[in-house]
Amino acid sequence: MKMVESFINTAHLFRLGHEAEASVALRQCIDEMEKHYPEIIRQSSFGQILSPMLQAQERQDWLALADYLEYELPQLFKL
Repeated sequence: MKMVESFINTAHLFRLGHEAEASVALRQCIDEMEKHYPEIIRQSSFGQILSPMLQAQERQDWLALADYLEYELPQLFKL
């Protein structure tokens, strides 16, 4: 699934220390989700993941953010 691959690739960018590039990729992922998967965004489980993701981003905790992108968000596409 292309969306899941995009999240995983973005996670890898964060893990490699390419925060600026990863942040742009993350915004693109969110835009694509809004456009093609609005039903996932409306799920309460998305909100439960989004809040700690944004907190990790604010703290510049790139590894935690990468974990959410690689392991938590893709699970929403399997429900």
